[in-house]
Amino acid sequence: MIKDVWTIKRALEWTSQYFKKEKIENPRLNAEVLLAHILRKTRLELYLEFSRPLSLRELTLFKKLIIKRSHHVPLSYLTGEQDFMGLRLKMDENVYIPRPETEILVEEALKLVRSIDFEEGKTSQDFIIVDLGTGSGNIAIKLALELEKSKVYAVDISPEALGVARENARMHNLNKRITFLEGDLFIPLVDLGLEGKVDLIISNPPYVRSEEIKSLPPEVLREPRIALEGGGDGLAIYRKIISQSPGFLRKAGFLALEIGHRQARRIQDLILAQKGLCSAQVISDYGGVERIILVKRM
Repeated sequence: MIKDVWTIKRALEWTSQYFKKEKIENPRLNAEVLLAHILRKTRLELYLEFSRPLSLRELTLFKKLIIKRSHHVPLSYLTGEQDFMGLRLKMDENVYIPRPETEILVEEALKLVRSIDFEEGKTSQDFIIVDLGTGSGNIAIKLALELEKSKVYAVDISPEALGVARENARMHNLNKRITFLEGDLFIPLVDLGLEGKVDLIISNPPYVRSEEIKSLPPEVLREPRIALEGGGDGLAIYRKIISQSPGFLRKAGFLALEIGHRQARRIQDLILAQKGLCSAQVISDYGGVERIILVKRM
């Protein structure tokens, strides 16, 4: 009797076709990422070992992931990790998965900090940064790595998310550089006496309108609802952040926000109506969508 052999090549080809039938986007990429995860190899190494047979154990584990992915469990939850600006971060179902658009938010924030250094003779050592709704800690961790002597506070209302963020900070040896705080937006900062002392407040708040939640892709619906839903008009959290930021920002400090599609004008109006904030600068993402808002404290 001829033994049925599943090589890397055969496994990838079969899985790609199966994912295509199940309407999983980028079926080949998904197949490669999952198999590379099981075999602890890079995707390139898979192609260098195309004829390598899979063991029964490897094939069984791979099939379990295939089934979960076909049920639209996000790829990052299955592999337990996600790349963000060159950083490997732990992921699980308690945290929102970082998107490429948020990398633009961090890039623009870094430009701001470095321009303030140049204009005012400050150094990153003088900077206090607050990351609201830190989730996996991706924003706080990247800023702390780039601004080595800054002080970063990362806030989240979810204790489970903070657990993931703390673990990610430890992975990058930043557990003593970032202070993680549990609570609703600015509330945990009050007891620390940070009013009027923060140089940069940064956030990627939930901005999906409540009525639009059900229409989101199945993969997105697997992510924490608290990280997605922004109230009736999608702006509930923005109102809180914009109204309270002037009380915590130092003079000439900055607020940096990621925003949803077609929200720029309404958020600009909220900023203009808020005493203590200058008019906002809007920055588009790589697809031309207005995605980032930067505003300075008067």
